[in-house]
Amino acid sequence: MNIRKAKLTNFNKGLLTVLLLGVLLNLGKLFLIPIVIAAFFAMLLFPMMMGLEKRGLKAPIAALTSVLTLLGVLVLLSILLHYQIKSIVQDLPQLEAKLDEKTNRLQWLLYETTDISKYEQEEILEEKKPDIAKAVFKSVRDVLLQTFAVLLFVFIVLTYTFFFLIYQQRIQNFFVWLRLFSGPKESRVMLARISRIIHDYLKGTLTVISILAVVYALGFWAIGLEHAMLFALITALLRVVPYFGSFLGIALPIAFAMLTKDSLWYPVLVLLFFMVTQLLEANLLTPYITGSKVKLNPLATILIILLGNLIWGIPGMILFVPLFASLKIFLDRIPELKPYGYLLGKEENPQVSINDNTL
Repeated sequence: MNIRKAKLTNFNKGLLTVLLLGVLLNLGKLFLIPIVIAAFFAMLLFPMMMGLEKRGLKAPIAALTSVLTLLGVLVLLSILLHYQIKSIVQDLPQLEAKLDEKTNRLQWLLYETTDISKYEQEEILEEKKPDIAKAVFKSVRDVLLQTFAVLLFVFIVLTYTFFFLIYQQRIQNFFVWLRLFSGPKESRVMLARISRIIHDYLKGTLTVISILAVVYALGFWAIGLEHAMLFALITALLRVVPYFGSFLGIALPIAFAMLTKDSLWYPVLVLLFFMVTQLLEANLLTPYITGSKVKLNPLATILIILLGNLIWGIPGMILFVPLFASLKIFLDRIPELKPYGYLLGKEENPQVSINDNTL
């Protein structure tokens, strides 16, 4: 009875610890999110920094060069997106004409189903015009404020990334001295494994996104969808959110095809092309590029994404997958916590005896 009571007490303590940790992560998200992103970037750029140091550059110069390279990639991507968005803005008159045509059809359908005439519908729209104007003004203001916030956020993340690269040895020594494992050697091995997993996962994800961007652009262009490059970039970039991002991204070109094309075959072809691409990605690209890096089963991944959204919002949906992949390494190495690592992973079911109390 005492043993059972002790186990229940430990379970309650563990549950309370998890709840408190979740609350702290939520309250400190503005502080923690840029730190986590910067840590991931530092792990991604560390091999580049080491290569530059081997070529004779000092650590600060090598770290700064690596960060500037990352900044250059982000700037090039932003410029490409800017020009693609600018091209779609130039086509707004044609899109507006198409929208008016679709609106007239919708109004006629609404009249046929509700007996509200087109004149009455336009009167309702006239009444709502002041509210629409206020909403547009608020949207423009919010865009400007968000742009400034994003630039500030990028500056903070890149600054953190630079210092993480500079002080990576000191940070590693800190975790080694915490003695989370049996000895310093094992701790260094575990930290190296975590860094390698996150590096390979990020590198693999970026590779998959790049390949998908090219494939989507060629496919959308072949189908005849205008602004194929813009929709290809958006659909591919949303791939950073596993499972959910791809389906959210493909909704945009499908909606655009329905808006601008007279035939329903265009959105159907976009959907079919996306389904074929997803099939090839799931069976060829992801297993060989990122599948072996993050050993989380699909159920655990979906739950982790939802948990990340609950605690950190959209950044959590992206960051929690590699975070939990790193956490699984710790869980697998600690006997008392190994069942939780097994629950998250893809390992085959172990042979468990009826009288056995452990996995």
